[in-house]
Amino acid sequence: MSKTPEFKNVLSGRQLESPEDKFLYINRELRAQNKALINELMQRSDPEMHWDGTFLRLPKLATRSGFGDQRTYEYRGINIDQQTHLGIDLASVAMSPVPAANSGKVIYAEKLGIYGRTLVIDHGYGLFTMYAQLSGFSVHYGQMVKKGDIIGHTGNSGLSGGDHLYFSILVSGTFVDPLEWWDTSWIHNNIKSKIDWLEEME
Repeated sequence: MSKTPEFKNVLSGRQLESPEDKFLYINRELRAQNKALINELMQRSDPEMHWDGTFLRLPKLATRSGFGDQRTYEYRGINIDQQTHLGIDLASVAMSPVPAANSGKVIYAEKLGIYGRTLVIDHGYGLFTMYAQLSGFSVHYGQMVKKGDIIGHTGNSGLSGGDHLYFSILVSGTFVDPLEWWDTSWIHNNIKSKIDWLEEME
């Protein structure tokens, strides 16, 4: 497993001899721990809406993996694991600048297991974006950022197979399809109109 050295500290002290056992621990156990931390992070959100309008994508991108893709992992001709891809893999040139998809507050900026170098932005009202597998950060914990600000660069950290951005959108810790948040009409019909109606009722 080519990525094993990056997870040396995680594997230290565990009786995992074979490459298969090491991979399965990282891909199952560590993945579950990482998701639990993400969910814990998102139990708190600013009680005001920082974002506005359509969410931005990585410029000049090519989509490498979609939201909800089913991934099967094979070792020596045998299927040993299966996972659901909960983000979208976006690739451009190596170490491409990554813009904040919308305005908000940086609530996480450090390594996160299989996700590598990871940034999480709280957009308020329980809405978050996650940027993973980065090569580095341009912002820090607690910083307010505006839509389009460069927050980091694409990379190959974590359990990644090449330089790209792993991008996710979450609502109160639940992964949702980013394609919807890139669609102006969807945001207006499903989110903005509802918020406007609630504000009128107050």
